[in-house]
Amino acid sequence: MKPWQPFAHGIELQGRKRKSRTWERVSREDAHRQEVTAREILQRLAKQPGVVLADEVGMGKTFVALGVAASVALSDNLRRPVVVMVPPSLREKWPRDFDVFSRECLPLDLAERLKPASADTGIEFLKLLDDRAKRRKSIIFLTHGAMHSGLGRGIAGAWAKLALIKRAVYRRKNVGWLRRLLHRRLGDLLEMKFVHRRHQKVWEDLLAAPYDQWLTVCHKYGIDPEGDDCAETDDDPVPETMAHALDRFDTARLEGVFDALHQIPIRDSANYADRLQTARREINNALRELWHECLQNLHFRLPLLILDEAHHLKNAQTRLASLFQVSDAVNDAKEITARGPLGGVFERMLFLTATPFQLGHHELCSVLERFDGICWGQNCAPPCGRESFQRQVIAVREQLDTAQEAALCFDTAWGKLTTEDMEVDSQQFQDIEAWWSYVQTAKNPSQRLEQALTCYQRAKEKLRDAGQALRPWVIRHHRPHTLTGRFAGQPRRRRLPGRSILDESMANGDVGLEVSRKAILPFLLAARATINMGESRPVFAEGLASSYEAFRYTRQQDLGLDADAEPVESVNITQASEWYLAQLERALPLRDHQSSAEHPKVQATADRVVQAWRQGEKIIVFCHFIQTGRALRRLISAQLHQEVGNLGAAKLRCSSYHAHLLLQNISRRFFDTDSPVRRVSDNEIAGLLKGYPSLLQHDSLRETIRRYVRTPSFLVRFLPLTRRGLKPVAVRRAFREEAGLRSVLKTFLNFLQEQCTPKERQDCIEAVSKIQTGDMTGREAERSFESDELIGRSRHDLLLPNVRLINGATRQETRQRLMLTFNSPFFPEILITSNVMAEGVDLHRYCRYVIHHDLDWNPSVLEQRTGRVDRIGAKVERYGQPIHVYLPYVAETQDEKMYRVVIDRERWFSVVMGERFSADARTTDKLAQRVPLPESVAKELAFHLQVSP
Repeated sequence: MKPWQPFAHGIELQGRKRKSRTWERVSREDAHRQEVTAREILQRLAKQPGVVLADEVGMGKTFVALGVAASVALSDNLRRPVVVMVPPSLREKWPRDFDVFSRECLPLDLAERLKPASADTGIEFLKLLDDRAKRRKSIIFLTHGAMHSGLGRGIAGAWAKLALIKRAVYRRKNVGWLRRLLHRRLGDLLEMKFVHRRHQKVWEDLLAAPYDQWLTVCHKYGIDPEGDDCAETDDDPVPETMAHALDRFDTARLEGVFDALHQIPIRDSANYADRLQTARREINNALRELWHECLQNLHFRLPLLILDEAHHLKNAQTRLASLFQVSDAVNDAKEITARGPLGGVFERMLFLTATPFQLGHHELCSVLERFDGICWGQNCAPPCGRESFQRQVIAVREQLDTAQEAALCFDTAWGKLTTEDMEVDSQQFQDIEAWWSYVQTAKNPSQRLEQALTCYQRAKEKLRDAGQALRPWVIRHHRPHTLTGRFAGQPRRRRLPGRSILDESMANGDVGLEVSRKAILPFLLAARATINMGESRPVFAEGLASSYEAFRYTRQQDLGLDADAEPVESVNITQASEWYLAQLERALPLRDHQSSAEHPKVQATADRVVQAWRQGEKIIVFCHFIQTGRALRRLISAQLHQEVGNLGAAKLRCSSYHAHLLLQNISRRFFDTDSPVRRVSDNEIAGLLKGYPSLLQHDSLRETIRRYVRTPSFLVRFLPLTRRGLKPVAVRRAFREEAGLRSVLKTFLNFLQEQCTPKERQDCIEAVSKIQTGDMTGREAERSFESDELIGRSRHDLLLPNVRLINGATRQETRQRLMLTFNSPFFPEILITSNVMAEGVDLHRYCRYVIHHDLDWNPSVLEQRTGRVDRIGAKVERYGQPIHVYLPYVAETQDEKMYRVVIDRERWFSVVMGERFSADARTTDKLAQRVPLPESVAKELAFHLQVSP
């Protein structure tokens, strides 16, 4: 075999020119960076066992990884597949991204040679590996837990059970009657009803035929062995690795299965179902042993593993990390049992993670140590050799140890600074950056400040050395703070803390939300209870800062957190705190519709959402308390309904109540009947779609656009209305104004036709056609929502299709549909969600407003959330208007302390790796009073691991 030299020069990540258009999904600057990064990774992999790609959230790590995967797969003479291991939550996203990458980033001749496949179970993975060269897949997307899922799931698992039964009766004497029983009962036993309905002769032929002929037997009887109605892609039901394991499997280990099969009645009886269940249980137990046998005897070699969310490897004892363990023994009987199933299988590894430095430095080194699990054979091993690699990892660990010690010393010295140290040489500084610039050359710094400066210089030196040691192994790019291209120099984000959610002119003031006179007593009582908490975390104060509803639930055992939130230890409330909390509950507003609006942050969030909606913007609100999400949906829906009425009343010159009636009447009279407005609307939509031939066949798209335009929400914001209704000329003008509706629709239609794969296009059109529009209440609203979206809803709650809620109880299918429709011009326009939508999803095409209603102690969580809208191809890049990131907090409460701590630790996270700190009341008070670290210091001390273009 030749040295590991993957093909690279044929990859074109900048996209192909199609007609007169270049690919708009990725800017030229981002495409160039991705291409340079992919080439750099390939060059490093030629010399070393692995690389970690750790670009910030939303910078296109997936496309870089696919570029590397394509290069390796296309250059492999043996046509072996590249394996991409992904979390279960991203199992659909990676294949979709591959379709886009293949279509837009590769020359046609190379794209046609790449064949992807997905495997959610170990048996599916093994079946893909033993394919003949002509039909072998180039890239296999394998879920993280697939190799631990065993053999008993789905249709593939049913065939595995049949193969085990065949082995259980192999060479048994006097089993003719048992075979007749099996021929009759196997359909029920294996729950393969699609086979059971056919002639029983199929079971006889399958049990008599070798495993490698089962596919032929299935086709003979017209059976689809994979249940996908595609005979061309059918594979052998039993993978070769499993067949070999069965041949070695001692039949004595199958006595339990054999006995259980004996007990199945040949005729229907009262205990028939119980005997079937007993046999299934025995078969499943034997399957687990067989799967272990398969895993310990995997003898294949693959060129490359790409592992997403690689921070899950930080603990060597996890199931994922154990897959790649290797033994130091050579030609030793212990080697097979010591190594993991995938240890020594891959020639190289590429790990992806957006949060490498939120790990402790020992955890990061543990991730790097997983590279030791490659195949160190003579023909494919990196030139450095295994011993040299191990020495390099030890050297990196030592450098990181020293750097961490220096960073912690600097952190400690900095923590001793007070506001008194902001006065230097008789000058009082208010600006932290100006102060830091001056103190480095100050004549008479305080002793504390002088110590901090000394520790800073030492940390700077040690972190620079550690960065040099880490540089060969980790690549990390940071997103620029300003836009490029035609909007060069414009800010990419605008951070709006505290009260600036109400008044954006206060963005630089950093002042919290005021507590009104009505709400002041609960917050004062919460503060007194917190003081008496001691070393415990005041979760109830966090709940109160979120909403009144959340506070009530934090007193319960589950703390009211969403299913996706990290568990919080039980809080030990002192007797003194208990008294204050009891008084607090009495002081809360009544549990009615108006009580939510009395909370300062809930009302501020609702007001900002409605204001953004009025301007035609979409907005995401993140909160992790279950009841807060429900309260926000209830309040925002009510205020939005009222706002529609108010806007309608102003245009129609009537009361708000009558405005709603008139708007519904206008909607039906002018759009649901053969009126001049309806004809103009249909003609304009048809004319718009004429420029998109691939979309003309989708009649539902015309209906979706028309339904959106006819909604009261759209009418009151974007069309002139009178008591007589709506004029056709107004509708025509709305469709033809380039800066308005026409621009939005053309952007969406361009995306569907030019930038989507056929599968993406179909999924998106189906999703938007199913989402209901209009201002609905009661039973009408309930019919437009999925059952999982109505969990926790009171019968008095108003629901609008504009406003949707996603939390841990929302099904994956519902989340996916809402994600697709939020990425369109249509409903929903407001998405209230927990952290279940904070990773691995794209919500960026039509949204640039994010509210972190509930903060998080971990700054990386806030960055992950914001990263949903700050991605390549985001709205901010198309329009040049910054992303608004709101961080509301209630002044002089636990909420403000949390904000101060998380913003300060955000900068320290780039200095002190994997920092852990307690969130108890005393620690929070101490951290909140620290002098904030200048942003320039954080940038200077951070590792610089980017690839130069």
